[in-house]
Amino acid sequence: RRMLVRDIQNEMLGLGPLELLMADGSVSDILVNSYSQIYVERKGKLELTNVTFTDEKHLLRIIDKIVSRVGRRIDESSPMVDARLPDGSRVNAIIPPIALDGPMVSIRRFAVVPLKMADLVNSYKSLTPEMALMLEGLAKSKINMLISGGTGSGKTTLLNILSGFIPETERIVTIEDAAELQLQQEHVIRLETRPANIEGKGEVSQRALVRNAL
Repeated sequence: RRMLVRDIQNEMLGLGPLELLMADGSVSDILVNSYSQIYVERKGKLELTNVTFTDEKHLLRIIDKIVSRVGRRIDESSPMVDARLPDGSRVNAIIPPIALDGPMVSIRRFAVVPLKMADLVNSYKSLTPEMALMLEGLAKSKINMLISGGTGSGKTTLLNILSGFIPETERIVTIEDAAELQLQQEHVIRLETRPANIEGKGEVSQRALVRNAL
């Protein structure tokens, strides 16, 4: 009975079966390949779970709930979407006819406590102290930096860390397709792009937001 009540609550208030995985702090990625096949990533390794949806309609209902919360849509005319969850996790969904085997979802989780530069230097040994000092100096000196890399390589993590070196006296404007940055300063303006509506109107591109910011 407790499990039934939990499932009903998750279905009505949350993301259905995915709530069990979202509650697991060790999960960094949730990959829904189909309604009956869901993988998670823990510490860089993929694991197949025993969590499933009832059918494709069930999965589609959860996808629609996610995207509608942030004013986006997904249907046959617009079968791909990027969105975000209230906790900042990034969601990408794709449905038929583009997805041949049924609706698919990927959720990129973010740490509740963002990493600091000291974590990269001392805990993960991914930077030397000298490299960390140089990056801190570049950020404080307002030097333009381009951060690139493969999926899951830590681009957003590094950008969040570098943003921590921006003085509190500065005004920060962020422009993103799906808001996922976790800036620690108080004076931050967050802007997010918007796709066109069902009539093909109302699109707000990154270019338009950059011009507005200038």
